[in-house]
Amino acid sequence: MDLLLSLIISFSGYLIGSISFTRIIGKLVLAGEDLERSIVQVEGTDESFTFRAVSATTLRARAGAKYGIITSILDLLKAALPIVIALNFLDSQVYAYLLSAFIILGHDFPIYYRFRGGRGASCLLGSLIFFDWPSIPVTLALSLGIGLLVIDDAFIAYLSMPIYLIPWTILTTGASQFSAYAIAVNVIYWSALLPEIREYRKFRRTVAYTKAKKARHERTKKRIAEILVKLKIKRKRARV
Repeated sequence: MDLLLSLIISFSGYLIGSISFTRIIGKLVLAGEDLERSIVQVEGTDESFTFRAVSATTLRARAGAKYGIITSILDLLKAALPIVIALNFLDSQVYAYLLSAFIILGHDFPIYYRFRGGRGASCLLGSLIFFDWPSIPVTLALSLGIGLLVIDDAFIAYLSMPIYLIPWTILTTGASQFSAYAIAVNVIYWSALLPEIREYRKFRRTVAYTKAKKARHERTKKRIAEILVKLKIKRKRARV
């Protein structure tokens, strides 16, 4: 592993990651608005939740799903395209891991924007497509399954996907460069998420948290009931 090449890759990855597509698109659709502080209404309550991530989630909440999806795709490509180049033109995959980690670092703590960025989930997914694509459905399923069915917490279900990458990489590759990469990106990811974690811990101590949880359970029951009704109708039609 060449030290000079590693430094160049790290620095380049950080600068690429620091490009904020959320801000670029935000200037077009939310001109003049402060994207560094978003207040979202908690469904089923009169309370709101404040988050400071400047990410695709910000645009989805404030400008609509279309702009959130566009931003997510651009963030994914921001990592994926450099990773493809690194994997094809450099002689060791460790450089690709290093590049990805610093792209995520730049995304989360961008030098162009006073180190206030997103959380890097899309950049991580863009990297994993080429590193180990099966890890994506596995870690997402674990995050949603354990978060919703075991812990019963939507916040954890939505955000905990990266943590499951650590046991997955150790299970599939052992104590490898890939597992070291998984640990590194988790350190970056959870460090960037600290403001939201603090805000969420305060929210969990309120009555609104219980109301929101109850409202989510009711929505889930309603959706399950609707699905069951549709299945019964299909079965009746099939018999006829």
